Amino acid sequence: MTQGTMRADRQHFTITRSWALIAVGLIACAAIYVAALEFRGSRGLTSRDSVQYWQIGTNVADGNGFSFDGEKPTRMRQPVYPLIIAAMVRAFGDIVWPVQLLQLLLAMLTVVVTAAIAGELFGERAAGWAGLAAGLYYPFPVIATEIRTESVFIILLAVGVLLGLRAVRLRSLGCAAACGLFLGLAALTRAPGVAFIAMVPLGAWAALRRSERSWHEPLAMVAVALLLMLPWGVRNYLQLGEFEIMSNAGPVSIYVGTHPLAISAWGDYFRTVEKTDEYQRLLGDGPYLGEGPRRRFAEAVEKRFREDPWGIAWRGVVKIGLTWTYAPGSRPMILHREWLFRVLQVPQILFLLLIIYGAGRGGERAWIFAIALFLGTSSAMFLGAPTARYTLPFMPLGMALAAWGLLQLTQDSRTTNEPREQDNLNGPNADE
Repeated sequence: MTQGTMRADRQHFTITRSWALIAVGLIACAAIYVAALEFRGSRGLTSRDSVQYWQIGTNVADGNGFSFDGEKPTRMRQPVYPLIIAAMVRAFGDIVWPVQLLQLLLAMLTVVVTAAIAGELFGERAAGWAGLAAGLYYPFPVIATEIRTESVFIILLAVGVLLGLRAVRLRSLGCAAACGLFLGLAALTRAPGVAFIAMVPLGAWAALRRSERSWHEPLAMVAVALLLMLPWGVRNYLQLGEFEIMSNAGPVSIYVGTHPLAISAWGDYFRTVEKTDEYQRLLGDGPYLGEGPRRRFAEAVEKRFREDPWGIAWRGVVKIGLTWTYAPGSRPMILHREWLFRVLQVPQILFLLLIIYGAGRGGERAWIFAIALFLGTSSAMFLGAPTARYTLPFMPLGMALAAWGLLQLTQDSRTTNEPREQDNLNGPNADE
């Protein structure tokens, strides 16, 4: 058998094994989803946020416009997720399970895109392990059982990151424009996504070699994203009198997130802040996230920034540390089983260290994009709520970095994996 034949057989085995690992990840994702439905019940409207998304979506489906009460237009929420609900309600009726099923498919697609990100950066072997890790990462399928924006937001941002990485490697304006399309859709799904419209293009620019740097690809990303958001701003100006691309949720989230109780009552911060006299006064008699409460909360936030900027900055840094270092879903345990909460922090911190190690060993494109996504993700925690749900958009790239870090720690003499861009951004795939 010739050396070339042996190399081809080895590569075929690696690709076959990688797809097998991804398939196991997909099965695991579906199994966790089913288990979560059985444990929590099939209800998807689990919060006030869920009810608002559903109410707006059903009003759109019924021909009442983007409205919460069916009469007055609103921008309580970003438009993409209610419009998805509206499409599903028109197709299947006023029932939750079709949306839940769609979100399972999106969670499984996130597994595949995570593997693609790892393959783009590190080759087929890392792709298989990243796909398996993403399938086993329980927050993806668990949150897909709820009527929440995260399942849509995560996959849109993950595809945007994948296209951004390819735009850098290929120097492709087409990939850059497609990246901007998905970044814009992500921002129209969740308002914190606006941060990524800045951070991903900056990461793309920084990841290019100094001699090859240009603003063509980053500007294409930003331009397409902003053009996509323009109709939403125009609609808000025509119907609500303000050219605004952010939903009404922003001022309330920032008010709660910058409140001192967000740290001192972290275990149940939102309900604790809601019980304060000031919060009730600002909320008033209008609907939650209505135009009146939005203006009052915005004024209260501006006043807090004027009076206590350093306190807000300090609490923001503390919130970032708290949020990244606890396992998603475990925060309520701090009120009743703090010891278990602390135990669950250990694997979360080890996981983060593995991501950092993988980024450090992954070449410029990997660690620069990791920093860009970390900053974009952490900006929501700095100003908003200290909830681990905000870390989830980072995790497709995080799983790719963790898989690469694990391979680097466990590689033996038979593996010669090197990141595809370590010496040459246009170099061959690690497994080619």
